[in-house]
Amino acid sequence: MSAGIHQRPSIFRPDELPAKDRGAGARTVPLVTSARGATAFLNGITGFEPGAAIAHHTHNVAESVIVIQGDAIVDIDGVRTPLRTFDTTFVPANIPHHFENASDSAPMKIFWTYASVDATRTLVASGEHSRVDAEHPGGPVESAGSAGMVHEVARIIVLPGREEQFEAAVAAAAPLFQRAKGARTFQLERSHENPLEYRLVVGWDSIDDHLSGFRNSDGFRQWRELIGDTIAGLPEVAHFRRVLTAF
Repeated sequence: MSAGIHQRPSIFRPDELPAKDRGAGARTVPLVTSARGATAFLNGITGFEPGAAIAHHTHNVAESVIVIQGDAIVDIDGVRTPLRTFDTTFVPANIPHHFENASDSAPMKIFWTYASVDATRTLVASGEHSRVDAEHPGGPVESAGSAGMVHEVARIIVLPGREEQFEAAVAAAAPLFQRAKGARTFQLERSHENPLEYRLVVGWDSIDDHLSGFRNSDGFRQWRELIGDTIAGLPEVAHFRRVLTAF
């Protein structure tokens, strides 16, 4: 196992996890969720009793579903399509759809994946709206790793001719961040209009994990040493929280 990485691997067994009764003969077992470590997607399994169907709905992010048991019908924006085991769907954000068990005698199961931990579900008929990640057995799960994650955004200006050296230094520094308590994501972006300008975006469980934890660590000092000869000045840092994911 990789030494020092704060976030640990996990094995989830559906038959050992609690299920959420969706009503109308459907039950969902969330698997990889933000509370369990996800940063970029959610997945889980929904089982359908014979003849069961879930309500027509939309999501704010893309969804892919694999039929893992039985036969299904998917209704995507009014177009109904029969599905067999292992048939796979892709539905872009904000397109109405739902799944049904095509059999009146056998169960059916789907394995679903949403393209963001901020996925929501909106019922077409009622307009009822909720976060998918809040639909845990027993009610919403509050987790620093879900909607509460804070993003450190560092604006960095690089010295002319040092761009490749800087990018290599950031890549070398990535393990320092991954070993830091509370660090969840790490991305570097480069400006199209000003190629000397970069934006480093690091997702943290809390501002304190960044400012009090990482900033006072040997990892932070190594980070600054790695990029020190490539930058024109100290990074300009601010913290942001996501307030909307529309698609």
